[in-house]
Amino acid sequence: MWQSIHSLIENRFYVDEFYLFVTRKIIFARIAAPIAWFDRHVVDGFMNLCGRFTRVSGNKIGIAQTGQTQTYLAWMVLGLILAIIFKW
Repeated sequence: MWQSIHSLIENRFYVDEFYLFVTRKIIFARIAAPIAWFDRHVVDGFMNLCGRFTRVSGNKIGIAQTGQTQTYLAWMVLGLILAIIFKW
């Protein structure tokens, strides 16, 4: 009997083991798993979408960059005309 009591006291009434069991098996498994799923599918999906959008829009804008000043001037004049039309 004294051996059992000594074992309980020596192991601090197994509070650490109980705490680890509750936190790892119950709390982390039930809370961390849904959060990990949300992070993996929703957050990562949104970030991948932002990356794709940036890449695609960069490719589309890159087509308009010809390096010719005359083309840039024509686009600026067209934009100015459209701004004047929409302002009226």
